Amino acid sequence: MAPVAASAALRPLLGGAAREGVLLGAGERGAWARFGDEVVVIGPAGAVRLPNGIELPPEAAGLLRRWSAGEECATGGGAFQVGGCRLQAVNEWDPRPALPSVRPEVLRERAAALCRSFTPVADEGLAEALVAGHARGVQDAAARLIGKGPGLTPLGDDILAGALAASRLLAEAAGRRTLARLVGTVGPALCAAARERTTALAATLLRHAWRGEVDQASAGLLAALCGRGHPEAALGRLLTLGHSSGAGLATGALAGASAAGGAP
Repeated sequence: MAPVAASAALRPLLGGAAREGVLLGAGERGAWARFGDEVVVIGPAGAVRLPNGIELPPEAAGLLRRWSAGEECATGGGAFQVGGCRLQAVNEWDPRPALPSVRPEVLRERAAALCRSFTPVADEGLAEALVAGHARGVQDAAARLIGKGPGLTPLGDDILAGALAASRLLAEAAGRRTLARLVGTVGPALCAAARERTTALAATLLRHAWRGEVDQASAGLLAALCGRGHPEAALGRLLTLGHSSGAGLATGALAGASAAGGAP
């Protein structure tokens, strides 16, 4: 048995009735397990915490080398079990950051400043639709983004996840209720489409993003945009994620920040 920390978003899965799953992959950098529509990521201490993550303590990092794709696993009783190992959740973190209040015009200015040093990737018109508050435009852009690109989390899904989470969280911080309602309205249909059209991991992260649950680096950028931290440094940390995930998440986050900042 190894004591671990886990995202609070996994509490229903880990602490609920026993469920069986399967490892999708494993290696020194982490392992991925699927339970129905939910994918759980088990990573070593020091890695960026994910909203669907379990963090191993340093002394247990060697466990990742013992596991392989196809192994059966299970949850229940507050634990994750695989290959005779029981990972008991004894600590947790909240993947939904509590952001300080921010004036829309300040948020808009900070997002614009970051865009002068970072060129967002093509987002299929998502940012424009969010700023305009057009639900149909957001849905159309999302349809073009879901599943677009290679990898476990295609670039298009990263952009959409970053935008949904930032729009929801920053709208709350800036008091932009219309934008928050927009995200709440379009989110379920987008998450349903993702289940059919992209990877299980990307669809899982999109559902968490719609609820405002994000990875540690994205949370840092959103907090910095609200005045808690340095935006440039936070953006730099986010851009180090994955092959293209950081750029996609940053593009979406800045689109959401622009929407929450409102028109000048």
